[in-house]
Amino acid sequence: MSRTIFPIRKVNQLQKQADRACPVESDGPEGWSRSDVDPMELLRVFTPLSIKQGYVLRAYQLRAGGNGNGIIWALPKESPFPEPDECPKLERFLEPPKPPEALDEIMDAIEGDDSPWSYFCASLFSREAAEFGAMWHGCDWSTHKILGSPPRELRQREQEWRWLADKPKKWPPVFDDNGDKRVVSFHTHSGLGQENIWRFTDMYESDNLRFVTEHVPIAEGPMGFVF
Repeated sequence: MSRTIFPIRKVNQLQKQADRACPVESDGPEGWSRSDVDPMELLRVFTPLSIKQGYVLRAYQLRAGGNGNGIIWALPKESPFPEPDECPKLERFLEPPKPPEALDEIMDAIEGDDSPWSYFCASLFSREAAEFGAMWHGCDWSTHKILGSPPRELRQREQEWRWLADKPKKWPPVFDDNGDKRVVSFHTHSGLGQENIWRFTDMYESDNLRFVTEHVPIAEGPMGFVF
């Protein structure tokens, strides 16, 4: 098995670039609409990744009283991009519209250069894409900071924290390749609701960039913040 450790400065810089890539205006039509922001701009931040030939990313935006959420779909380039009310609605939270020709999973339309960094980029891009268009109560992943060492909140008030699993011996994000399975692992800190440290494990088992993920809180601290 080979292991690659990613410099946390490089990781945090990428996360900041992704956060800034697709700013959404709070002013706009209420309900679902076609997004004015091009989600391809988000993909361009992740230089080891590219869209597969013949596909393009499109997005819808939801605004509701200052809150926001979005959804990105991978579509064949020549297929129409219908208005939300012309699409079937998914039977899940917020009932997002799905164009008839959209792929079920956008990562099926994304390819990488097969470097260790490309797998980390795929893990981060997938989460940033899921957070596309999020505003106020719609935000979740954007409250997470990827860690390379114990967070300041833990160091300053460690007596108020409780470990739920073994304390990490090493903190920076890593990529493990054992041939038939490739794994990206990293820790984050979020203060949404309650201060928590999370461990994320993304498992890639095929030639595409769709992964199975596990994420669990490994430490909890005092009450955090709410929007």
